Amino acid sequence: MASVVWFFQIRRTMIMRMRAVVGLLEDTLRPRDKEYTLLGYLVGFRAVYKLDQPWATRAWILYTMPPGHILFYLPVILLQRRRDRLEVTLRLTAPLPGEAHIYDPGDRAVRRLVERDTAEARARLRERQVVIAGRAYAALYSGEEALSKAERLAHELLARGVDLRRVTLDDRRRALHVSLAPSLETLREALETLKRHARRLAQR
Repeated sequence: MASVVWFFQIRRTMIMRMRAVVGLLEDTLRPRDKEYTLLGYLVGFRAVYKLDQPWATRAWILYTMPPGHILFYLPVILLQRRRDRLEVTLRLTAPLPGEAHIYDPGDRAVRRLVERDTAEARARLRERQVVIAGRAYAALYSGEEALSKAERLAHELLARGVDLRRVTLDDRRRALHVSLAPSLETLREALETLKRHARRLAQR
């Protein structure tokens, strides 16, 4: 009985949170067309937005929440410190100055994704640690200009209280990507910051 009550109460809260995230995404990015796919085990969704913006033509979004509505899964969530995760990738209209990945090396999921995404380019990327707003991140980059632009976005997001996990500039895919543990209090400002940075990159 306790697990059933917990399921419905927490599930309702999670659905309301997901709707709030969708509202902020659509209000900020203003897609011309959109397509959503709901996820199963990890509650959340994938989305593809078509954009009519001078700085971006498309956005790919992944939002996941750990299954906190399952009472017996709670110890695992608490032990592993699982958090909501939002990933936004923009396809920009202008070429990028190179490739750069700034990421939290303590986040295993992000670290695995970076390793996968850079497998083909690893030989040509340099590596070092960077400290941004007092937080240590690992950096993989092809040149100083690309790293500088990724650092600037990371710094702006962290200055706004965003729990940032990854920033990527990918010149091969003409993509700007961020991964964060979203807070509804800072998400709108985080998305507006991402938009401003995308505009700057399109105007370079």
